[in-house]
Amino acid sequence: DVNLHIAKAITSSGTGTDSVIAAAVDWCTDSGVDIISLSLGGQQGINLIFLSTDELEDAVNRAINQGIYVVAAAGNDGGNDDDGDVSSPGSVEDVICVGAIDTDGTIWRNSSVGDNNGEIWPNPSLPRSDPDKKPELVAPGERIPMLNAQIGGTKSLYAWGSGTSGATVWVTGALAHMLELRPDLSHNGTGSNRQTVEDVKQWIEDSVIPKDGQNGHDDYYGYGRLQVDSLIALATA
Repeated sequence: DVNLHIAKAITSSGTGTDSVIAAAVDWCTDSGVDIISLSLGGQQGINLIFLSTDELEDAVNRAINQGIYVVAAAGNDGGNDDDGDVSSPGSVEDVICVGAIDTDGTIWRNSSVGDNNGEIWPNPSLPRSDPDKKPELVAPGERIPMLNAQIGGTKSLYAWGSGTSGATVWVTGALAHMLELRPDLSHNGTGSNRQTVEDVKQWIEDSVIPKDGQNGHDDYYGYGRLQVDSLIALATA
């Protein structure tokens, strides 16, 4: 019983601009959605206390302020081209940022690392604190089945793909299951606002399964691996 809204905000080559994607996020917000799923990411803007230079991050914050859950990919630069942090808008404080794991449960080789210590330049930021350290969690991201895929110049009805984009959709689906049982936590729920999103983020931290030997947050693995049943159990307790 999901109502699925599709906003085409990037070109067929996979590129787009902050302004167009921000307009798509605002359209989703104006359409009254409960969850916005963003299998995309780019460079972070400069965010000072009273000034932001990033249209997309501003649009995402407007959605979260209304109690809309925004789920975004951590990015696929965790290998040789690692820029040191997750992609934007996954970097926004109350966005749920998702990294990817392999089929054996270990971190996917290109899943982006989060910088949770803060920096002075080029994007001044304070150290991140729980439950907002990046990424927040990981989900399956290797060999995800896709429909109507284009691999290079070849189109195929079915294909396999890997990346944090696929992992993002798993978490979006988990939140949809949660809202099915707790409709009061949805965008139209009683008193739903940014605090509601923050409460759910705490449940995510408390419900995931950390990797073996993990103590606290891991800059690649997040707080741990998505556990849909445990998340729902916390939400309905």
